[in-house]
Amino acid sequence: MKLALFILLGLGTLLALVALVFYLAGSRMPREHRSVVSVTLRASRAAVWAAITDYAAMSSWWPAVKGVRTEKLADGTELTWNKDDHGREIPFRTGESRVNEKLVRIIARDDLPFGGTWTFELADSPGGGTRLTLTEDGFINPPMFRAVAKWFIGLDATQKDFTTQLEKHLAAKSP
Repeated sequence: MKLALFILLGLGTLLALVALVFYLAGSRMPREHRSVVSVTLRASRAAVWAAITDYAAMSSWWPAVKGVRTEKLADGTELTWNKDDHGREIPFRTGESRVNEKLVRIIARDDLPFGGTWTFELADSPGGGTRLTLTEDGFINPPMFRAVAKWFIGLDATQKDFTTQLEKHLAAKSP
């Protein structure tokens, strides 16, 4: 019995130390970050634009989005709410839109543990198709989340997942 208690106490202490290390390391990391992912897609700018702005269809090709609903605010602002794997709905609004060139989407809530913008820039690719550059200017509030994101997940992991799924979606639509 004493051995089991000693082991449990040791494991608890180890977990507390690991949590403290992550908290301290994360608190020394910058809250804000920028990550950039670029990909060449075998589709026209118009096709890429159509895919990234058809918010209602996004859940059909990007597994990270479980559902999308739209809300029009009294001031005319349109929000799209993306439901994630955890059932959370995250609101987005468009900050800038230049058809077939540039789209800026902003997380439209300040009370989340993360936030920021995604900027989509589309350009013709020299070899044909479209060069999509996706820039995240984001922030992560909880220090432990910053450390986990930087060391284990990658600050650009969601962007890479998005571009991979977009590429598959566009390939499936092409003849």
